[in-house]
Amino acid sequence: MKKVNLKLMIALISGSLIMASCENNSKPENDTHHHEEGTEHDHSSHEHGSTDEDRNVSANTGEMKGDLSFVLSDYFALNESLVQDDAATAAEASEKLVASLKGFTGSGLSEDEQKEVDEIMESALENAEHISENAGEISHQREHLVSLSTDIKDLIAIIGTSQKLYEDFCPMANDNNGAIWISNKEAISNPYMGTKMPTCGKVNRIIN
Repeated sequence: MKKVNLKLMIALISGSLIMASCENNSKPENDTHHHEEGTEHDHSSHEHGSTDEDRNVSANTGEMKGDLSFVLSDYFALNESLVQDDAATAAEASEKLVASLKGFTGSGLSEDEQKEVDEIMESALENAEHISENAGEISHQREHLVSLSTDIKDLIAIIGTSQKLYEDFCPMANDNNGAIWISNKEAISNPYMGTKMPTCGKVNRIIN
């Protein structure tokens, strides 16, 4: 009986720790990097692939340098499919995302910005293609979503968007190293945890 009780206690403690680490905080953390309206955004120090959480994100108040609406729409559809644990539909959405990424054209970009966008696009396409080609491996799809989401974040930082977006964070994704994703809704809907823990995570910052 003691052994059974001990196992039960361990299970309860483990469950509590998991829920605590994945507490859903719908309010964004204090963001000292919000840009005031009309502020110019300097991306000269922006390094693609950086894991620096303090990287500036476009406040969408400056000049738009392209239309990311199709790219974002397909990215959101991909995320929603993974929230539902639907690897097949995620693959289809990612195939559309590949087409949208290939069809994207920036405007008014400096030489350095264009070079960086090209690098981001190369990474985003590679990640999106992996997701589209692995309809039967949802864990592999989610692995590539980690990098793809950073690519999308980086594109927004340079190109801008007219949409109000949310940078969300899951502490349990990416082998408990944590990972971000971009959402167009305030409520947490986690593509990394899926139906097991759909509300796991928090809003890191609002992109508006």
